[in-house]
Amino acid sequence: MTERDDFDDLDEFFGPRTTRPAPRTSGRAAGSTGTRRPAAPRGSQGAVARPAPARRTAAASTRRTASARTASARPVRSDRPVRASASARPEHRSLTSRPAPARRRPSAAAAGASALGAIGGLATGRRGAIDHAPRPSRRPLQPLAVPVHPELVRRRTHRRLIGFVLAVVAVAGGLGAKLTDLQITDRERWVAYGAKQREGYRILPAARGGIFDRSGVAFALSVPMPDVVADPQAVEHPKATAEALAPILGIPEATLLAKLSKGNRYQLLAPTVSNAVADRARKLKLPGITFEDQYVRRNPSEGLARGIVGSTFANGTADADGHQGSTGLEKAYEDQLRGTPGKLTFEKGVGGGTIAGSQQKLDPAKPGTSLYLTLDQSLQYSTEQALVDQVEATGAQQAMAVISRPSTGEILSMASVSRGKDGTIAATGDNQPVSTVFEPGSVNKMITLAGALQEGEITPETTFSVPDHLLIADHDFTDHDPHPEEAWSATDILVTSSNIGTIKIARQLGKDKIDQYLRAFGFGQSSGLPSEVAGIMLPVDKWSGTSIGSIPIGQGISVTALQMLSAYNVIANDGVYVAPKLVAATDDGSGKLQTPASARRRVVSADTAAQMTGMLTKVVSDGTGKPAAIQGYEAAGKTGTARIPQKGPHLDPADAYQDAAGRYHYASSFVGFVAGADLSIIVTVQEPSSSIYGSDVAAPVFSQLASLALRKEQIPPPALVQASRAAVPELSASAREIDAEDPGPERETTQG
Repeated sequence: MTERDDFDDLDEFFGPRTTRPAPRTSGRAAGSTGTRRPAAPRGSQGAVARPAPARRTAAASTRRTASARTASARPVRSDRPVRASASARPEHRSLTSRPAPARRRPSAAAAGASALGAIGGLATGRRGAIDHAPRPSRRPLQPLAVPVHPELVRRRTHRRLIGFVLAVVAVAGGLGAKLTDLQITDRERWVAYGAKQREGYRILPAARGGIFDRSGVAFALSVPMPDVVADPQAVEHPKATAEALAPILGIPEATLLAKLSKGNRYQLLAPTVSNAVADRARKLKLPGITFEDQYVRRNPSEGLARGIVGSTFANGTADADGHQGSTGLEKAYEDQLRGTPGKLTFEKGVGGGTIAGSQQKLDPAKPGTSLYLTLDQSLQYSTEQALVDQVEATGAQQAMAVISRPSTGEILSMASVSRGKDGTIAATGDNQPVSTVFEPGSVNKMITLAGALQEGEITPETTFSVPDHLLIADHDFTDHDPHPEEAWSATDILVTSSNIGTIKIARQLGKDKIDQYLRAFGFGQSSGLPSEVAGIMLPVDKWSGTSIGSIPIGQGISVTALQMLSAYNVIANDGVYVAPKLVAATDDGSGKLQTPASARRRVVSADTAAQMTGMLTKVVSDGTGKPAAIQGYEAAGKTGTARIPQKGPHLDPADAYQDAAGRYHYASSFVGFVAGADLSIIVTVQEPSSSIYGSDVAAPVFSQLASLALRKEQIPPPALVQASRAAVPELSASAREIDAEDPGPERETTQG
């Protein structure tokens, strides 16, 4: 087949083609080979004019010239089909009347010649004949109609129908399998899931355990005080509801109406109202108004023992009653006092409310464990009041006192008061008898002498040559009052509170034994009470050269008031140390459970304790402790007055006890017990201004509190302890003449 035949076939299918006359050229025709005409150089005047194409004629539109049919005269572009113009197509030709002729592609030779001709024309800078080919119409070709056999249509329809049926069966099978899982295989799980979706619950707060005295008088309680709550969407008549509640709650009607008009489901109208107010509001039975149980921590004893009981803070949770201990017993016993919240489970409706008649499940709240203390509420009140009065009377800054039972370690009262910046005197928020340390001064001399008695270094009658001063490591220790060198017994030394006599006994005992007995009596360690500190005691290997003189007389160590009282309890309890005890019993709702007895250990023998008791009774009957005497009873104890170290600056940098103005500040104490009555007391007054001596500011309070406690405990006057008195020699004449009430500022800082 020739190239001509190829184009004829195309004409037969598309119709005759219009042709463009070949452009006028001088030289060889476009597409021929030969020498190319050079293009005009760039920058010349204008572009080389191209010959205008010949004007089309009607005849040229309906037929194709012979020269245009040859490949050399008019190459055909192989990348674009040659189509007839719309005007040249035969009218009303039915493409479906007969099969369309198959397109036959041009031969390879013709296509190659056409491509070479086009490239040659472009190289000469002129348009080749291909540029003058008729341009295709911009109107898209009509799609060719393809005949469809009826059998093919039937098969397609059949296949589609089968696919649709299979899809329906698959969906139905999946639904069936899911229904089987829901109704049979895993029915219980899905039923439970559905119930869970409808489940609502409310946390029920648990009351915090109470704190009571030994007789059941409350120091701290959780009092129920409900919140008044509204569901604005459930309130039928907001204005009428606000009018009814305003006078009961004491809240302006406009305020209540604004809350009741909100669009949410929860509004707190009044927090923690009294039960009386809540009962009045309940009687109205107003729709949408409910009451949520809450608890408020209260101190029915009007702040008594606040430093011991401690305080709580609102933690903003539903845990227990929403409170958490922050100080004192409230913090130390948090795990026991905190209750376990309950839970009310119910079915809720669309709006979130409870479905009437639906089942409810109640897990009741479990209250916390209550504490029953060893304290006596009336004695606690008397102790606090006595301290307030004494601070006021002496111009002191603060004071503290503890009353206990030596045989069990039980604390009957423990209090501390202080003067505020505005001069107001009130109980402290912290428990200073266990949290504040001070240098004990002369009350510490009892331990030095008890150790020497136990070790056999002395007896109550052992005599020492006692001057009024003694140089130790370049430090001059002095007695309270100047006196000539005296021959005093150990009892005389204790009764007169001689610093020099005590130092001589201590040097005979030795520093290792001194440290041993100080620790055995309870110093330098905590007994385990809340907020208790251990005090300050240097190891023996860190003692200075003067420590053998200062520590035995109560300087260079720091103790708490409770530690010092516990040391005297050893003597009152026949030489046995009993750890102090504050919590007597607990009650978790099933009944009181007594706490274990306090730890016990022997420190000195009963004989040593009896000898020491006799010596201490002499202090009260014949020495500096006379103001502590109790009519009808035998009191034993020791006075102490010690300087308080100052933080600085100091007027004398070498004197840590001096303030910037050169003044000294004192802690005045009396600690002792009632022989045979199982009662011990310590009183410490800080920075008194009327008098600095323990015999003046502390001993009288001891006598007052002991008398109250003896009456409260109904302890009759015991028989005199003749054995103890017989073991103690009478005071020497010189010892009776000593008046330890007027120390000079230049003399030793520890006085009796």
